[in-house]
Amino acid sequence: METLLTLWDEETLYRVALTRTKNIGPAYTKKLIGIFGDARSVFQAREQALLETGIRADSAEAIVRFRGRAALEAELLLLRQKGVRPLFYTDRDYPRRLNDVSDVPPLLYYKGNADLNAKRIVAIVGTRIPSEYGRQVTMQLIRQMAHPDLLVISGLALGIDTAVHVASLDNHLSTVGVLGHGFGHLYPAENRELAKAMLSCGGLLTSFAYGVKPEAHHFPDRNKVVAALCDAVVVIETARKGGSLLTVNQALKFNRKVFAVPGRVMDTRSAGCNWLIRQNMATMLTSGEQLPAAMGWNWPEGGAGIQGSLGLSSAGEEGPVVKDRGSAAEISVLELLKQGDSFYIDEVAARTGLAPSELAMLLFELEMKGSIKNLPGKRYMINSQASQV
Repeated sequence: METLLTLWDEETLYRVALTRTKNIGPAYTKKLIGIFGDARSVFQAREQALLETGIRADSAEAIVRFRGRAALEAELLLLRQKGVRPLFYTDRDYPRRLNDVSDVPPLLYYKGNADLNAKRIVAIVGTRIPSEYGRQVTMQLIRQMAHPDLLVISGLALGIDTAVHVASLDNHLSTVGVLGHGFGHLYPAENRELAKAMLSCGGLLTSFAYGVKPEAHHFPDRNKVVAALCDAVVVIETARKGGSLLTVNQALKFNRKVFAVPGRVMDTRSAGCNWLIRQNMATMLTSGEQLPAAMGWNWPEGGAGIQGSLGLSSAGEEGPVVKDRGSAAEISVLELLKQGDSFYIDEVAARTGLAPSELAMLLFELEMKGSIKNLPGKRYMINSQASQV
């Protein structure tokens, strides 16, 4: 029977084992690699030599008496079958921005084709329950700052995160979702099709083992990776105690630049953004071209997509929204929905000839744009208040 080690470098197995050893965190992982040269040599070292490095006795004993090889071989083989790559901090493809941060995971799991060491990386985060204003601002902001050198990251959560990934794909930008769980799960389930689309123009990244489930206490670790991976964090709609502020706190700790889009004074969904601006913890962001200018990226004229403001007044009110002309598929779907009160998704697929996966993504994008409404029972109708395509 073919064994894992004919498929996978044995060093990878020991790297994974080291990062899962009791009381061996990022700092001690790097210290042990620095002393012994590689992970395999750590596991071949004598217990006394390990103790002399300063690690705890129970950790040294766990390394010397390591018995989890068979389980790790099976897990790594599964990762290979799923197209997931473990990235160790010494690997060329490991995000070099994380090497400047002492307490981020030294081992990540990655699936996708985006360059995690792209020249420019922006994280965009926000509430899970955005307003139409928040969704429109997200789409315009990304359209305005679009550039071939830019990688956009977020957390694949519902709300602003989802709008970020969808808008990035719409503008042909690579986008990476940082997960708070292992690849054996996808949370939220509503984003399964979006996640698949991102694999061909971006990717998915996590610090958690394959079988780890999405649990609340994992997401602060996810936020830490988001903050460390980028050059700048942009916040679009967050409450005063919103989860996005955890990402901001980490970003400030890591000396990343923070931007916030202002919102209406009485809107609790923008209270966090307005507070960050008022406390001088974030730069107020009112246009897509403002960010590269503030970062000193000096993109050539016309290189940052459609230039212009986000349509905000000085008070953060909603302004006019710039609409793209729809694609042929969008026009086909919208024209169909105009013909009746509502249509089931199966009927839309049959009458437009679109593949189910393509249609699901398109309907999601149109809903994010405010062009259509999603009704119970997988029915869709035109949004009579939306502008015509």
